[in-house]
Amino acid sequence: MKLRIHANSLRLRLSRSEVEQLQQTGVCTESLRFGAGSQLDYSLEVSSRIKVAEASYSNNCIRVLLPLDIATPWAASSEVSLAITPSNGDAPSVLIEKDFQCLHHDQENSTGSDMFPNPAAGKEAEKIT
Repeated sequence: MKLRIHANSLRLRLSRSEVEQLQQTGVCTESLRFGAGSQLDYSLEVSSRIKVAEASYSNNCIRVLLPLDIATPWAASSEVSLAITPSNGDAPSVLIEKDFQCLHHDQENSTGSDMFPNPAAGKEAEKIT
């Protein structure tokens, strides 16, 4: 799972296997280690106990919680992204996306096969010919 932070927004990008993991376990977690026991954890979690998506930060951990009735249909569909706009102005906006294969780099890299097929892949080939 990739994390991008910009201004007061978060963007999480999930590979195919991470979307499957989210469907099966309800959790996808990553860590960014800084050495000497210091790290930033971030997670995307599905919960049947909440009605509204939310993002929080506590104890060096960013948690994004999704209601089950939003996460389940998104994960099982071809829908690419989920946008979460906070009701409170202090919380960040969140964009959750399925990660596509890169069109401009070697697609035989270690993660390319786990990415979602890029819908622009056919269009890119048309431009070349």
